[in-house]
Amino acid sequence: MPATGRRVSRAEAGLTRWAALVFVILWVGFAIVLAWDESKLDDLWQWVRDLPLGVELVVWALFLPITVGLWIWQADWSQLARLAGLGAIIAWTLASLSSLSKLLRRS
Repeated sequence: MPATGRRVSRAEAGLTRWAALVFVILWVGFAIVLAWDESKLDDLWQWVRDLPLGVELVVWALFLPITVGLWIWQADWSQLARLAGLGAIIAWTLASLSSLSKLLRRS
């Protein structure tokens, strides 16, 4: 059981696994696009930035690690700094998913 003493329902566990799968697919897609044609990342960033503010905020909230990754890639940083930033946000995403997975296994 989690530290709160509340058991995680099957629906919550399923939703968490679904979210983990979605983020893994998104990061794999990000890496493929980065390797294949990084100008597509520029296009995606511009698309997000061109959304109406309310919609853009929702996109940022729903896809926070990916939008941070896009922001990092668009930053005026050296290639090494951008790759390090992407590595950090990917590691943060994986660590978050790993912690959540461990929590669910205990419940």
